[in-house]
Amino acid sequence: MAFSCHFKVKFLLYTRANSLSPEIVTNKNLSIQASNFSSTRKTKFIIHGYTDKHGPWMIKMAQAIIERVKSQ
Repeated sequence: MAFSCHFKVKFLLYTRANSLSPEIVTNKNLSIQASNFSSTRKTKFIIHGYTDKHGPWMIKMAQAIIERVKSQ
């Protein structure tokens, strides 16, 4: 029996420049280069539930992480 699984994973990028509205980044180089991502800055990942949707809690968490890192 063959098993096929297709996930629709989205990478939402929050930065100081866009802390309220995330950019959607793909695995394509042009997508990353056109975004606010900087490899010289600290990068944190928020990994949430399998069926969980992007909601207000994620924006609050991203903003809290950005503020925390900014004050260090």
